[in-house]
Amino acid sequence: MKRIIIGMIAVAMAMSMTSISYGHASYTGYSGAPGSRGRCASSCHGTSGGAIQISGFPDQYVPGQAYTIAISHSGGNTVRQFNGSCRIGSGSQNAGVITAGTLTAVYTATGETNGVHLSATNQNAGDFIWTAPPSGTGNVTLYIAGLQGGLSGQNTEIMLTASEVVTGVDESGPLPETPLLLANYPNPFNASTRIRFTTPVTGTVSLNIYDLLGHRIVTLSEQNIGPGEHSVTWEASQYPSGIYICELSLNGAVTRRGITLLK
Repeated sequence: MKRIIIGMIAVAMAMSMTSISYGHASYTGYSGAPGSRGRCASSCHGTSGGAIQISGFPDQYVPGQAYTIAISHSGGNTVRQFNGSCRIGSGSQNAGVITAGTLTAVYTATGETNGVHLSATNQNAGDFIWTAPPSGTGNVTLYIAGLQGGLSGQNTEIMLTASEVVTGVDESGPLPETPLLLANYPNPFNASTRIRFTTPVTGTVSLNIYDLLGHRIVTLSEQNIGPGEHSVTWEASQYPSGIYICELSLNGAVTRRGITLLK
């Protein structure tokens, strides 16, 4: 009888130990943001030195603009799981709205009512859409915590801050010189996509495509353009499937957006 009881206790302990993997798909709300349940994995298992990386989150955001945020890794194992959320300043209030993208899903959990994670574990890359909050919100912070490999895998904790682009209240004054990347269509796309953007003032516009490692793939535009809405088509049939970063610069101001080539 004692052996049976001890065996039952051992099984229960083993089950308890295997259930603490915050990197599992069913564990949500561990982005490390204020008010969340903590960090995705590092609070109980795993090691530091993960290779998870984020691209597409702006240094300055335009209120109401949608940004495609790409998650990937630069080495090591696939991303077992991550949790992400965006907050106003350093507080616990949500900043903007997160919607699902490629291989991601949104969730509502205690402390995170607009969280995002992978829709399937063990992926090399994915993306989600963050629509910036309305004017007057101020600084926002994106929190990402993720795990690569199994229980003893490597953890990554990311905290990125973006300030609001302020246009001012003087409607008769000069226009802001920040360009705006609009949603490309289609996205995801196969072979080609039309990239739209607006320029508030005349200046030299540079439109480049980068891979997730930061290598410039192609320059789509490098010319002097007047104010207004413009579009450029990227013929990408020669490039492999994946997430790419579109970067638009005008007179030193830069904005970026993730786009997905899916063959």
